[in-house]
Amino acid sequence: MSPFLNFHAHRVSVSPSETVIRNLIVPQDSAAFPITTGKGLFSAGIHPWFIPNDPEPALNTLEHLASMPTCIAIGEIGLDRHAVTDSVVQRALFLRQADIAVRHRLPMVIHCVKAWEELFAIRKEIPSGTPCIIHGFRGKPPLATDLLRKGFYLSFGFRLNPQSLQSCPPDRLFLETDEDPRNVEALYRTAARWRGCHAEEIKQRCWKNLERITRRP
Repeated sequence: MSPFLNFHAHRVSVSPSETVIRNLIVPQDSAAFPITTGKGLFSAGIHPWFIPNDPEPALNTLEHLASMPTCIAIGEIGLDRHAVTDSVVQRALFLRQADIAVRHRLPMVIHCVKAWEELFAIRKEIPSGTPCIIHGFRGKPPLATDLLRKGFYLSFGFRLNPQSLQSCPPDRLFLETDEDPRNVEALYRTAARWRGCHAEEIKQRCWKNLERITRRP
């Protein structure tokens, strides 16, 4: 049987039953680059909490990582009202990273905290064919509905809103552990109970979703 897809985590796999897309924060996780990029799937991005004073070296590193065949997505990138970096700087860096995603034909994994209207506005500046996934989504159903109508995918972790999970179409769904150390299989079984289906059904759907958004020419 195929493993469970862990769409976003800050660790390597803890079991043969899961495949982890490990998230690398540029440049904070630079020590892990040679190991992680040599095997296994990963995403990479400059997180709004960790924007360096001079982002150019980090952007150059991200450009290099994006060219690797095991790089699945650019991210997590985003907008965060709680971050110390000014929102104007966050927005500019978001667009720089979005440009890398577009040129490398990669989806974007998005971190957004209390900046949804800004995100909706910036999404209009990015080609519609670039998939955008909200990671660790915890919001209520009205926000989920708004995001889905605007074309976003939703990735849910253990701290999910059950009603939002239930309202998410199967072809827009991912599951992740983020910083939680547990095996993602437990999350799939929880999600299956809330959605009234089998965990295997969700597993197969998540793999199909990943294949669809990460196809390269």
